[in-house]
Amino acid sequence: MVFKQPGNGTICPHYAEYIWRELLKKGGFVVNAGWPTANAPGPILQSANKYLKGSIDVMRKKLEKYKSNLDKVDKNGAPVTSLVQGKKLIALIYVKEQFDEWKAECLRILQNNFNVESCTFAPDKVILKALQSSSLGQAKGLRQIQNLCIPFVKLKKKDAVQLGAQALDMKLPFGEVQVLEENINLIKKQLGLEEVQVLSATNLDDRAKVGPHINPIIVILLAHIWNFYKMILLSILS
Repeated sequence: MVFKQPGNGTICPHYAEYIWRELLKKGGFVVNAGWPTANAPGPILQSANKYLKGSIDVMRKKLEKYKSNLDKVDKNGAPVTSLVQGKKLIALIYVKEQFDEWKAECLRILQNNFNVESCTFAPDKVILKALQSSSLGQAKGLRQIQNLCIPFVKLKKKDAVQLGAQALDMKLPFGEVQVLEENINLIKKQLGLEEVQVLSATNLDDRAKVGPHINPIIVILLAHIWNFYKMILLSILS
């Protein structure tokens, strides 16, 4: 271990120089060596970071809206605040990691119109025509396609140019559950929650955790930056 301090100085200089030259077999002097530099984060890591920040930001806004409703009264005229005083606020984050329905159809069309070698797409008019000709287009019509699909298509095209064909997979290029679980302490600190659980929206056992014994339940639909949906259940438990 080489001891250094700010300003390119060394602690125990003679010992540090011995380790540097004799044990680590480095050239020159450690006193002149710079600090190690970390590699720049890759595009997938940057996407995961953007996803986490975006999710926390949306959850914070939803929580603020929920808390503002505590000043209201229930149907019996009692202040809503009295229902949560002395109770534990738990967030159950239900994650659906795979795109489906119209998003899946959009991704299949983009996959068929993407050149992997050049990371380029067919012209927009070709993609729009494919959308119109698809089962999605037959069901939705041009106006709905433009309002519903085009923003999602533009976003995924941008991702594919940066990340390659994997950006067009039915899943995001990183594990959503893993990212959220690894940052549970950050989520709790940022949102002021006592407990956070990350669960699967397709797992029946996980879905059963929001049972009738939880009262009341405030359900929030969270649409994050990938236009992908999660369900956040803020459960007031005794």
